[in-house]
Amino acid sequence: MVSLLVDAVESCCGAMESGHKRWLEAQEEVYRHWLWPLAPSFSLSKGEVERRVDGSLLAGAALWQAQADTQRELMLAVEKLWLEMGRNLQQQLPDGDAAPIAVMRRALEVGCASGAALSTASRQAGHFAATNFSGTPLKAARDVRKVLTQR
Repeated sequence: MVSLLVDAVESCCGAMESGHKRWLEAQEEVYRHWLWPLAPSFSLSKGEVERRVDGSLLAGAALWQAQADTQRELMLAVEKLWLEMGRNLQQQLPDGDAAPIAVMRRALEVGCASGAALSTASRQAGHFAATNFSGTPLKAARDVRKVLTQR
């Protein structure tokens, strides 16, 4: 049981470390795009302004994605721990088909299966939200630009 907890802590630490690295990279990109207005004043072409605005919006999406990726990795680590703990508990039950043992075994099986299913659904919903909604501001900006150029 101790090795399960050690493995879980190591998985969580690895997820946090990689997530922190992605978060810092995304923040660096955001700051780079946000600092462009502080550059010496000179006329920018319409295309350059659009590129800079799009870059800022993409950098914001990268921040959101970095957070979502870290959350997903942590959920995977917890899901793995949950399944391993269930298996470990099942192995500790005595052999036999006595009613109390069979009920415990079935309850552990149902609990592990439902926990894994719920975790999978949560991870998929989070991934969908992060990948589809993080690009929404950029799409909206491009749609606005398209409408404005048509007028």
